[in-house]
Amino acid sequence: MKFELPRRHRKSYEAIAKRKIDENLNKEESLEIFDKIKKEYNNSPRSFGSNTGKKEMNLEMLIVIGNQISNEYKDLQIDLKQGIPEINKNTSS
Repeated sequence: MKFELPRRHRKSYEAIAKRKIDENLNKEESLEIFDKIKKEYNNSPRSFGSNTGKKEMNLEMLIVIGNQISNEYKDLQIDLKQGIPEINKNTSS
């Protein structure tokens, strides 16, 4: 699978994931990148109204990537816990 991200997120994605945006990824690699972005989100300072912070941008990228992963792999689903996406195994399959 390849992630389709808005232009404003591509450079940040490549910096966090250490991969090019056009690389094909398998399920484990996709989940690993999701976890890397989530860790980066948790470590970034609150940045509302700031030019230097990246917390909201990382959250937006996390939501977009999580949605694409859940659409690609039907055994995974996205749950929001306090507004932060988490990937869980779908037990109803």
